[in-house]
Amino acid sequence: MMTEFFRFTREPFDRDIPVEDLVLFHNHNELCARLMYAAEHRQIALVTGDTGTGKTTAIRAVMKRMDDSRYRFLYIANAGLTPKTLYRVILERLQIQPKFRQVDNQVLTHQVLEESYQKGRQVVIVVDEAQDLDPQMLAEFRFLNNFKADSFSPISLWLVGQSELRETMKLRILSALSGRIQIRYHMTGLTESEVHDYISKQLACVGEEKMIFSADAVKLIAKTSQGNPRMMNTLCRGALLDAATREEQVVDTSHVERAWMEVNG
Repeated sequence: MMTEFFRFTREPFDRDIPVEDLVLFHNHNELCARLMYAAEHRQIALVTGDTGTGKTTAIRAVMKRMDDSRYRFLYIANAGLTPKTLYRVILERLQIQPKFRQVDNQVLTHQVLEESYQKGRQVVIVVDEAQDLDPQMLAEFRFLNNFKADSFSPISLWLVGQSELRETMKLRILSALSGRIQIRYHMTGLTESEVHDYISKQLACVGEEKMIFSADAVKLIAKTSQGNPRMMNTLCRGALLDAATREEQVVDTSHVERAWMEVNG
C-alpha cells in the first residue's frame, strides 16, 4: 500500500539495503577506515555499540570495499561457539575437513591460515554478537591469534558486539586478549543533520526525489530514535504507512507520533 501510494520503486527503509545504497556517516566512515587499517595490518579490532547503531552495516561496507583476491572474510555469529567448535567452524568455512581432536584442529587451523597468507590471500575473521560468548570462549581468541610466539599474525580478527562487551573485556581472564587489541571503536547514533540526510538518501534510493518528511517530523524521528538507524527505519516505515493510509502526501509529526506509539505498544 505504501509503495503504491507514494509510487516508490520498492519499499524504503528496508532491513536488507543493498551495499551500494548504504548511507555511511561520520562514525560509520571512521569505523570503516579503522577496520580497513586493521585488515591491512593484521590487527585485532574490538567494535561495540547498542543494537541497531550500524556496526554490521559498516562491516558490510568494508567487506565490499576490500579486494577479495587479497582478503577472505569469515563471518561468524554463533552464540553457542566454544573453544572446541571454534576451529572446526573456521576449517569448515575454509572447506577443510576438521580432525577429531581439538588440539589437532588448532594446529591445522594455524597452518591453513598461515599458508593462505603466504599465498597472498589473508583471512579476516569477523565474530559478531560476541557479547553472547562465554569469557572462556573469548579468551580462546588469544590462542587463535597466537602465531610464532606473538611476533607475527597472518590474520585480522574483529570482535563485534553490543555495548556490554566493553565491560566483559575488562575481566581478568581476558586481560591477555585485551592487551592485544590494537583498535577499539564504539558506535553511537546519527546527529540530527545526519538523520535528515539518511532519510533523504533512502527516499532517493526508491525513486522519490522530494523530501516528503517535514522538518519537524525529521526532528522528532531524530529525538525518539536517538539517531539509531534501525529504530529510524522502523519509525520511517510506520510513519509512511500511516500517511499512505490517510492518503496524505507529506509525513508530519502526527504520523511519526502514531508510528512511535505503535512501536512502543
